[in-house]
Amino acid sequence: MTARPVIIPAMLEQRIEQQFIDSADLKYQAAQVLSKPIAAAVQALLACVTSGGKVLACGNGGSANLSDASSVSARSWGPLP
Repeated sequence: MTARPVIIPAMLEQRIEQQFIDSADLKYQAAQVLSKPIAAAVQALLACVTSGGKVLACGNGGSANLSDASSVSARSWGPLP
């Protein structure tokens, strides 16, 4: 059995701080790439709903996906009938 390396507190704090920095950087990159497509999707949904159309939300059959689709619907347009 090999000994596990000991992480001293300063190194641990640096690793934790780096995780936050990496996470923030990834979110910034995602915001730059995804802002326009998300805005376009919202505009398409609003155009559909305001012209009398339907928006269907579904998952792939797993219970978590169904609850996500229901949650999105309820938060956007009220509870499902």
